[in-house]
This record gives sequence, structure tokens and C-alpha cells, in this order.
Amino acid sequence: MNHLRLPLDHLYRGYELNPDAIAAQDPTESISYKELKLRVEALALGITIRLNAAQIQSKKSHSKNNNKPRVGLCAQNHIDHFVAHLAIITAGLIWIPINPKNGIRLNKILIDKSQPSLILSDQYSLSSIPNTDIETLLLHDANQKNDCRRLIEHYRGQDFPRAAIKPDDVFGIKFTGGTTGEPKGVIQTHRNLAAVIDNMQDVFTFTQNDCNLAVAPLTHGGSHYLFPLLGAGGRQLLLPNPNPNDIIDAFKNQGASVSFMPPTLIYKLLDQPNINKASFPKLRHLTYSAAPMPPDKIAEVINKLGPCLSTVYGQTEAPMTITAMSSQDMQRSELRASVGKACKHSQVAILDSEGRSLLPNSTGEIAVRGSIVMPSYFQDEQKTRQAFLNGWLLTGDLGYLDDNEYLFLQGRSKELIISGGFNVYPAEVENALMAVAGISECAAFGVEDDYWGERVEAAVCLTQAERLDHSRLTTAAIEKRITDHIKPILGDVKTPKRIHVVDQLPRNPVGKVVRREVKSFILNNKIK
Repeated sequence: MNHLRLPLDHLYRGYELNPDAIAAQDPTESISYKELKLRVEALALGITIRLNAAQIQSKKSHSKNNNKPRVGLCAQNHIDHFVAHLAIITAGLIWIPINPKNGIRLNKILIDKSQPSLILSDQYSLSSIPNTDIETLLLHDANQKNDCRRLIEHYRGQDFPRAAIKPDDVFGIKFTGGTTGEPKGVIQTHRNLAAVIDNMQDVFTFTQNDCNLAVAPLTHGGSHYLFPLLGAGGRQLLLPNPNPNDIIDAFKNQGASVSFMPPTLIYKLLDQPNINKASFPKLRHLTYSAAPMPPDKIAEVINKLGPCLSTVYGQTEAPMTITAMSSQDMQRSELRASVGKACKHSQVAILDSEGRSLLPNSTGEIAVRGSIVMPSYFQDEQKTRQAFLNGWLLTGDLGYLDDNEYLFLQGRSKELIISGGFNVYPAEVENALMAVAGISECAAFGVEDDYWGERVEAAVCLTQAERLDHSRLTTAAIEKRITDHIKPILGDVKTPKRIHVVDQLPRNPVGKVVRREVKSFILNNKIK
């Protein structure tokens, strides 16, 4: 571990390289490394003092869970979010990312599970946070006189002793779902993130001249790209909304040279008029992940934007860099269906059902071990035991390694749907559907889609009374009524793109609905 920098060290490394260089900018402001360091340390001191006072007043102890309070952070991409994220880490606290794109139901579950001592949220994201007794501090509002800015101004320039962080201390708890739809908290340590950062630098060689366009949510995979750019003394360009025109302007006129995006967002760029290589003059790495990209789409990206496309493969339990494919390798058409080779701090194996390693070109479950792998799930020993086999993390994905150790994905052994780069769990969608009056049964599933990677669809059975109403309404009207009800709960990504009204769902001999048969019947038009 001695040769790896802990995540926080990258902020100070960037500051040492050039304190006056631009560290970050968003649509409203631009700040230097010197200003970034001042704001981060002031906010870290402010929230530490606030948490200590609250702890004394309530007589609560943080004796469990690494003796560190947990802080939720829910915000769009902007400088205040960036500062808050770094402040939580600088203070030695545990980061709980809360995605504002989640439905309020999911955010309530993860807040209830993680029990943060404090939540930081911007004005936009407040509507995605459930009512709670947990203190919430506002950041990034219109008048810039929010709670966090006041803390920064109050403690600005005061001495801040850096927290004594050890490699195995908890960096954050990121939530991922399961086949039950209940989120699991994944513990990520500073060691895990240090290995991820080193993997990324090894593949992408970020430099002081690079500008990272942070358009993917910082509560999602986008956060991993902050630290290697900081350590190189590069610049962050933060966009709160993935507007294609703003993205193209960032590449064309603001010097963006690297970016991480889900395939769906890259497709939106391709659809814009007059797109060509001249629109992306400094682009070195456009990295996609979270969903597959068909080889013909890869060819289209390279043809329009140049030889810039790369990919990474990972999951929350082994973040971002199980494998990676460089833009150089992506030029080889025979490798475009691959997700690359194991990264520097990752080992990959293909296992059979008994946990035995398979020969090259044999499909089995993808397993990984190495410094990027989580130590455990949060407060769940049983699921932790189930996740590992003989020291290997079982990813739940199927694939094979070719003779040259390139990994090719073949599907998932779990029923997880990845749509637009976001994890969608069928049970979560089904729970929302079953709350709609008139639905007696349902099944959600993913359908291969050139745009979304997978799109969410669902089949529903109506109650007898609802069937009578359905006979007087069009299917489109029924679908709209259901969609209008569930979209505020699930959000745009997880809401089914199509809802099929069916008479009955296929079942196995013991009466359980078989989701894969529902999908098969729908796709083959056997259910109308």
C-alpha cells in the first residue's frame, strides 16, 4: 500500500503542483486549487465541529462502524458538491452518496439503513430526500448564502488538522440493490479507492493538461474520476444537467479532454447535427461503462469523434476497474465486444458452479479479487458470505476470457437490469406497480435496447373490476395512468418504457411467476 496514494492525498498533490491552476469550474464559477483547498478544509472543520456538538448534546456514541459518523450527500454536479464530497473525506467521515435521480422510496430505505448523522443537499435535490429527523444542511442555492457556504466563510483559513486516515478505514458506503429490490450497503475503504485511482491512472495516464467533463452523477460512477485528475493537477468541468448542447460546448470551447458517460448519453451526442471530430479538438478518452455498447455503435463513435473511445467494467462491490479497454485496443474490431483486460490491482477468473476455474473461451461466472474488492456489505454478514467463494468476489455476471485474457461479457446470472447506466431491480419496479389500484399481478424485466442498453418493461394483470374499465379504454390510456402513478416513485430511468396488459403470467409448477418466460412471451408476441 505504501506506493499508493490515499484518495485525499490527491487533493494536496494537485495543490502542490500548481496552487493557482484552475481546479474546478461549473456554469456559475471557477476556482483554483488554492481556493478549493481553503473551502474543503473550512467545510470539513465546520461539519466536524457541528457533528461533535450534536454528539455531545444527544450523548450518542459512534463506537460502532469504525467510530466515524456518516454524512449523506445528495446533489447535482457542481462545485459545492465537489467541495462537500472532499470535505467529508478530509474530515475522516464516511460518505453516503444519495442520488437525487432515485425515487424518494429508495432514498428513504438507504437513509434508514445507513442512519447518517448529517445530510448535505442542494435545493434541487431536497425533493428526493424523505422527511427525516436528521439535520440537513443546504448547499448551492441561488443566492449562495446557504448553510455550507456560511460554514465555509466562518471557518475559512482556520487551522485544520488533517484526519489520521488509515487504508482500511471506511471511505464510503454505496448502496446497490439485490434481486429482492432491497439495497445493500457496500463498504468501500480508502484502500479500495486508492487501488481504483491507481488502476485508472495506469490505463488513462491523466496529466496536468487534462480537463475532466464530469457529467455522469458524482453520486454514481462519476465520482471515481475526480481523484486521479486532482492528483495530476488537472481540471474538473462540472455540469449539473446532461444537456447535449452544453456537453458539446464543453468539448468544443472549454477544453474538455476526458469524460465518463453511459452509452445512452453518448448516443445523444451522436444524434446531434453537424457532429464531427472538429467538435472535440482535445478529446483523449471518452469512457463508457455501466451498460454494453454494440460494436456497430462503437464504430460510429470512432468514425465521428476519432479514436477516443474506451471502456471500464466494474460494479459497486469492485468499483469501476475490474477490467479496462484502452482507446488503442478499441481500434481493433475483433475486440470491440470485449471489456478489456484485468487492471493493475485486479485479478479475474471464470468459475463454474462448483467454483473451479474454467479454461479460456469457456463461459462461467466472472469472479474478481484484489485491492479494489470491498471488505463486506454494511451490517450484513450473511450476504457478505454469499458474495465470496474461496476468496473470490462473485460478480453475478457471466462471461469468458479469450486466449489473450480479454474479458467478454455474456449476460448476468442475476436478474439485475442496467438501463442507461443505472441499476434497476425488478422487485423495486414491481413493488411500485403493485401499489397502483387495479393491478393484481406484475413482472418487470429488461429488454435489449440499442439506446438504453436495456430498457425496463413490465407485464401487468388487472383485477376483474379494472378489466371492465380497460375494455372501455385504450391500452395507451391504461399505460399512461399506471405510468403517471409510478414515475414520481421510481424516477424516469426505472419507470417501464412499456407496460403490457396481459390476462395471466406464466408460472412454474409450484405457482411462482417465471420472469424470463414473461419476457420471452412478450418478445415473441405470444402475449398481446
